[in-house]
Amino acid sequence: MDHVTPPSSSLPVLAGGEPGEKTAPLLRRLRVAVSRRNAANLPMPASMMQWLDEEMDAFVDDSELLGELFDQLLHAHALDTATAGMAVLLADVVKDGQAAAAVRAALTVTLAEAATAALRDEALDPQGFVNAEAVLQQQTASQRAVRQAVRGMALRLYAQWDDEPEVMQFALAVLAAACAGTDVIPRIADLAAVWPESPRAATLALACALAADSEEAIAEALGKVVRHPDYNPDAQGDLEAPLQSQGLSLLIDLAQQEIGPLVFH
Repeated sequence: MDHVTPPSSSLPVLAGGEPGEKTAPLLRRLRVAVSRRNAANLPMPASMMQWLDEEMDAFVDDSELLGELFDQLLHAHALDTATAGMAVLLADVVKDGQAAAAVRAALTVTLAEAATAALRDEALDPQGFVNAEAVLQQQTASQRAVRQAVRGMALRLYAQWDDEPEVMQFALAVLAAACAGTDVIPRIADLAAVWPESPRAATLALACALAADSEEAIAEALGKVVRHPDYNPDAQGDLEAPLQSQGLSLLIDLAQQEIGPLVFH
């Protein structure tokens, strides 16, 4: 009998993503990050001082605040010179380790999403670039600044891998895929081995291939991910687009389907 890939819903929730974890609210940790940067005179967009205002107490919970942060970081109208500074601030919140692991994982995937905006756009709205390098040469100044900012913070986040729960390790694997984090590849492979022959392992194999920046490995991983029960061909985009663009667009979509339900109820 042929092997049948089990649905992702049959897999256990990534450890650390379970509800009921007693952690500091995201708004509190965001305010701590802003205050620390301000006190140390570290670079930070002036607009980030808004999080210290009492009116921000109106956010009901972490999921509502996450939605606002995602909008500010990812939507085209928010891509300006301040966006890179915001990415660094959110990376500070992730590194701080005091917010809920699932919330930090969602932020980490969002950083990966922001760092790969130009590459993923080429898969979803192709302009005919022949490879990823050509795409990156044509990215906007804001996209380039955000990508550089996230890549600059990534090593600090990878360094915490061994101390992180599965849900954060999964998110760090996605970040490594976005930032060519080759040093993390053995750890991603070890994490994938926890769920052999599963949709989650296929997702992590794609992350490995993207982190290695190997077109051959990306093509092989994409061939397996199309059997993923949550595979969305629209997320992969144009099959004539560079493989890295297709892989990153699809990986971000699969990661959101893993982690999104843990924070957006």
